Amino acid sequence: MGKRLMWILWPSFLVGGAAEAVFFTLIDPQELYLLGEPVHWSPTAVYSVGFFLFWMIAAASSAFTCFLQRSATDVNQQG
Repeated sequence: MGKRLMWILWPSFLVGGAAEAVFFTLIDPQELYLLGEPVHWSPTAVYSVGFFLFWMIAAASSAFTCFLQRSATDVNQQG
């Protein structure tokens, strides 16, 4: 289980960092709006929340990939 968790978290960490870099290169954190209201957080808070959101999305993608790679034996195994 630990090995599979690292297969999910490490690549998604790298993708989350790259996605944040690209996103915040194009978007100023002080000009973000959430549900029609301007976000009044510090730039550091916006960068942190953005990174964790990108990491979470990438981790979900990696977890789904690991789920789809299971063999028929793993799927049909009881216990």
